Amino acid sequence: MIFRSLVIFLLLGAVCRADDNLFNYSNRTQEALVVKVVAPDLIVLEDGRRVKLIGIESLGTPPPPPVKYDAKGRVIELPQPPTIPLQEQAYVFARHLMENKKVKLEYDVDPGDTNGYTNAYVYLPDGRMANAVLLRMGFVKLSIVVPNVKYEGKLRAAYRQARQEKRGVQDE
Repeated sequence: MIFRSLVIFLLLGAVCRADDNLFNYSNRTQEALVVKVVAPDLIVLEDGRRVKLIGIESLGTPPPPPVKYDAKGRVIELPQPPTIPLQEQAYVFARHLMENKKVKLEYDVDPGDTNGYTNAYVYLPDGRMANAVLLRMGFVKLSIVVPNVKYEGKLRAAYRQARQEKRGVQDE
């Protein structure tokens, strides 16, 4: 009885140590320079690759300013609203966070998506994960897509923190 318990214990230990292999998590990482931030969830690297940040979805591009015309077709200058749209704030923040920075990319199970982008977790020079930082600030929505779930818990916690602190995106 003790022998069988010991064997089961050892087998469980081996499975737990190999859990990354059970889920096919990739431990591959790569350093790269971000030359452009297209959107808070999409960057362009110096080699031309477009990288989609795993687990997040941006709100889209900022809305264009409204344009009105007078009876003669001339543009009427409208006063600018006192607040900056959240999409624009998110874009500016993401540019400041990642553009012209050497980042570390970490891949999950599926490193590519149907749009031809590379999927990755992006780590900043100071070690923070950009995906989680953008969520914590409320600038993006949580978007977990199987099989890329390696850091689902960390991303969900960042999203919960933004919601608790009523930052940015408040969808329901």
